[in-house]
Amino acid sequence: MSQKYPHLLSPLVVGNTVFKNRMTASPSHPHFIQGPEPFPTEASITHYANKARNGAALVTCSGVGGGYLEFNRGSKKTYAKRNMGGHFDNFDIYDPHCQHYFSQLSEAIHFYGARASMQIMGDVSHEYDASSGIASLAVFGDGSVSSVGKEIPVDMLDEAADGYAFQAYIMKEMGFDMVFLHMAYGMTILGRFLSLKTNKRTDNFGGSMENRARFPLMVVDRIKQKCGKDFLIETSISGYEPEPDGRTIEDTIKFAKLFAGHIDLLQIRSSAIDPSHPTGFNPERTPFLHLAEAVKKSGVDIKVVTIGGYQDLDICEDVIASGKADLIAMARAWISNPDYGRKAYEGRNEDIVPCLRCNGCHRSSWANPWVDTCAVNPTWGFEHKIERMIDPPQIRKKVAVIGGGPAGIEAALVAESRGNDVTLYEKSAALGGLLKTTDNVSFKWPQRDFKNYLVRQVEKSKIKVSLNTEVNPDMIKKKKFDAVLVALGSEPVVPGIPGIESKNVVFAKDVYGNEDKLAKDVVIIGGGEVGVETGMHLAERGHNVTVLEMQDMLAPDTVPIHYYSMFMEAWEKLPNFKFTLKARCTGIKPDGVTYVDADGKEHEVKAGSVVISAGMKAKKDLALQFYGSADRFFMIGDCTNAGNIQKAMRSAFATASMI
Repeated sequence: MSQKYPHLLSPLVVGNTVFKNRMTASPSHPHFIQGPEPFPTEASITHYANKARNGAALVTCSGVGGGYLEFNRGSKKTYAKRNMGGHFDNFDIYDPHCQHYFSQLSEAIHFYGARASMQIMGDVSHEYDASSGIASLAVFGDGSVSSVGKEIPVDMLDEAADGYAFQAYIMKEMGFDMVFLHMAYGMTILGRFLSLKTNKRTDNFGGSMENRARFPLMVVDRIKQKCGKDFLIETSISGYEPEPDGRTIEDTIKFAKLFAGHIDLLQIRSSAIDPSHPTGFNPERTPFLHLAEAVKKSGVDIKVVTIGGYQDLDICEDVIASGKADLIAMARAWISNPDYGRKAYEGRNEDIVPCLRCNGCHRSSWANPWVDTCAVNPTWGFEHKIERMIDPPQIRKKVAVIGGGPAGIEAALVAESRGNDVTLYEKSAALGGLLKTTDNVSFKWPQRDFKNYLVRQVEKSKIKVSLNTEVNPDMIKKKKFDAVLVALGSEPVVPGIPGIESKNVVFAKDVYGNEDKLAKDVVIIGGGEVGVETGMHLAERGHNVTVLEMQDMLAPDTVPIHYYSMFMEAWEKLPNFKFTLKARCTGIKPDGVTYVDADGKEHEVKAGSVVISAGMKAKKDLALQFYGSADRFFMIGDCTNAGNIQKAMRSAFATASMI
């Protein structure tokens, strides 16, 4: 066999079901591609079908709400739809006018030889119904969640189990092969029954591990009874829960053995929802593998699924080959790589586009438009229409790209892939632009991986690279290029602070590589994402850092969902990293800075070095000088509007796709 990854790409038999390889797509519906429609739209169907097309053996779709406990006991409609929260994609599987769309979804996944699964989230809203006094938790009166509410009656649990089974049966009728039950993080009613943190019951559904597993087992058994033994069930569970009332990995293994013979796949996740989304602040590339490995090595008779940070094909192959897990579930690998599976089958690990672990695929910031984006995949969010948005190449052109940062490199790669003759100019000695600052920053390793990937792709291409070359319009004109793409980037904003010209002042981008030239005590003016990251980097290197931020929170421009909490946790671990909010800097002196607080009172911070992080501005005027140097002129990336990697990559891809 000539395959580089024979174990990862080997089939797996579970009951009477064959999975074509060991790579699965975990439930990860983009927040904004689905509108108010109660059925999967073309955008959603394409999103999931592309994962199957891309090589996933199993594609789990996200979103039906759950067993739907009916709080109003006067109603007989136990299975009536009740939106209990979750993602923005809670579909209505009960409406006959919607059901054929689910059949289209499962059929699109099957078209590419993958198995189709639907996640049944269950109640995630922690609701409390005043009319009945019943809450959606196993017990809602333990003090840690609420002071009101009573436990769910047993007869209602019985109805809820039937509700889950009925939903699973509908999915089977719509062509799905299996369902996924979310029991991790204590997010759903099933997970809350398992956890001592929320389950304080004293009847047969609380107390011992066997009792706490009773309701989840009731649910999975009802599904099997309703749908048959060949209809598979996958569940997720946290590998451990922190104290108080926590759970060890040994406890999780005991739960796994209780579930053996009842479920088919067991996915082992992190202890909480935010840490389950890996970031650069955790140096571990697969931070939860040890949890899945412990369950697998226990000998439990369930296929074990590991999840969390998987993308590197060499790592994935080792996980399967060494018997640490049976399957690997991934989300961002499929998002950042439109052809991840093809690269796996072709043995091209070096061509895998590294995920930045920025969580911008959830939402890049509160201020940005409500659209789905990926920092490194400029087509994501347009999957269902990208082919209609790009015209095929017509005539081979001679193209100049000026600037070797992410935008310039991406533009050059796309232009070259369309058959053009491309020359990439960079004034420094190396490609990478501002990403070169990540080379020695501990928590920027995902960005460093991405920079190295971009450079590697240029080296493998036919692009002519001219380093240490600062071009001008006359040079471009003399070489008779058909098109010039200018990616000159941005430059620091210089705030009008008295003393800004002092010798002890440096801009954030110039800190990297010059850390040893800074004083022991450093003040950073500007507590946005860049300022905080710069401060953390200096603090890790032993400097005493004080960040002054005018707003009422640090890094208000960073990714707010499943990232900010990890960011904050990282800076809180640094004892020599301090900050002051609502602080307006009024002056810079040789030995520190002065600032005014929210009450107008002036303060002074002593420091030998001052770092300015007041934002970036586009080099528009410099870029515009190249207009007229070629038949077609384009500005891309930060020199149009200072932004981030995602904006630069999409700008470059879109523009180069027009050439």
